[in-house]
Amino acid sequence: MLPRMKPSEICLSILKKEKLLSLVEELTNPQVKTVLKEGDVKVKLPSGYVTQQRRRETWSSRIIAAIEQGNELAAAELLQQFLLNHRRQLLIDYLDRLEVKHRQGETDESFLVARPKERLREAASWLLERHDRAETAAYLLYVAYQQRSTAFDDWPPLADRPAEGTQPTEPAPAAE
Repeated sequence: MLPRMKPSEICLSILKKEKLLSLVEELTNPQVKTVLKEGDVKVKLPSGYVTQQRRRETWSSRIIAAIEQGNELAAAELLQQFLLNHRRQLLIDYLDRLEVKHRQGETDESFLVARPKERLREAASWLLERHDRAETAAYLLYVAYQQRSTAFDDWPPLADRPAEGTQPTEPAPAAE
């Protein structure tokens, strides 16, 4: 049985570096600073960093380096900021599919523990077909980590480590 993945492992093995960089690029400056601060990574830059682009490049590099060094707080905050602020519909779709009461994708319910594994996986399969596979896998594994759930341990669609940036695929035409 695969152990639950930690946030840094989710970032590195599911999202991979290129996808991680694109996630960081989607974050606003305040969101990037929150990730850095939560991960106890230096935010302040030398006075020579006058362009916003140069600041962002440095901050992005620091976030990626922290995650590569196993900084679980930075990785968790990155996933949190990205999912809540840029992929909220993914959360809403999954919670709606499971009929979990929520506030725009946020809930205090430990729904992965309270529902049958088969139902969670059916809803996860449905979600994987409709959203970016890597982002969806990261969300599912991250929420499992948060809720200390084994719902997705050894589940083939996530054990196969979705390819970086893979978009939902159309079902294959039925054989005649």
